[in-house]
Amino acid sequence: MRIAIIGGGPAGISLAWFLKGTKFDVTVYEGLDDVGKKPCAWGVLRGIENYIEIPKESIYSEIKGFRIFLDGKLISEVRERSKLGYIVDKPLMLRRLGEKVDLRLNSKAVLENGKLKLNGKIEEADKVILATGHYSLSKDLTIPALQYVTDLNYDPEMVDMYFYSDLLGYGWIFPDPLGAKIGVGGYSSLEFISEKLKSITSGKILVRHGARVADFGVIEERLNGNYIGEALGTVYAVTGEGIRPSIISSKIMAHSLLEGKDFSKEFRNSKLYWSLQIHASVIKRAKASNSVKSLEKVLLRADPKLVVKFAMGDFGKLDLIKLFGSAIL
Repeated sequence: MRIAIIGGGPAGISLAWFLKGTKFDVTVYEGLDDVGKKPCAWGVLRGIENYIEIPKESIYSEIKGFRIFLDGKLISEVRERSKLGYIVDKPLMLRRLGEKVDLRLNSKAVLENGKLKLNGKIEEADKVILATGHYSLSKDLTIPALQYVTDLNYDPEMVDMYFYSDLLGYGWIFPDPLGAKIGVGGYSSLEFISEKLKSITSGKILVRHGARVADFGVIEERLNGNYIGEALGTVYAVTGEGIRPSIISSKIMAHSLLEGKDFSKEFRNSKLYWSLQIHASVIKRAKASNSVKSLEKVLLRADPKLVVKFAMGDFGKLDLIKLFGSAIL
């Protein structure tokens, strides 16, 4: 069976990696001349090594601490001896994984009327899976985000997350080989987001870029076995983490294909689906009330370790009750 995957991001390449050496003949089509070009902070939280091999040369540092700020004030800090995740060179990681699968760059692949078209010509495929990221999503399912890379001398083991009483969104500072990645994204204008970004920026700005980020939760109508990764909505809405959940979505897809199971059922029964939807419900409640006060209350009063667990998607029902009360369930 020949499978075509459109999109050479974390979801598309990892699905091909999971299916290599199996009964499936898989090709990944990437329209650009290289992989990993979408701007992001390059953070991958722990647990990813249970799903996929991270090339050692792509790991810049291990994350061992989180600081959380509200309106510029430090409200909690957690530092662990064991790693909480990694900062990776995303393009290098994807290139190395791509070397082990059939990855074709500069390949303009689209799905038209159920047919795969490659550079304008029909290409044979038994199944087409879309791993096209935010590009296939409407703007109402995404938020704008801006990011600078600066030469700030930043702790390679620490991540800072910023939240605001006047912005439904988040900011971040992540370590980077050049210094730091500093960004802000949220439900507001680019001008407002830019002002927020300036307020947390330190160091000489080396690179300026931006992208839209899925912030809706899982898109139910796309749970049809044809979508994976951010195109399916696998981004944690409160924090913007997307690499790890996208790879996990591909693992579930690979398992479904290999075992002949219904992807929709397998995905809905996963902890990934549940935790993504909980994150999305927090954002939807805040949007409905036009207020971030409930999130502020959690950040100010909760155990910092619980807040970090929630941010990482590594929480259970009891954790949620402690953070938000039973109404969240």
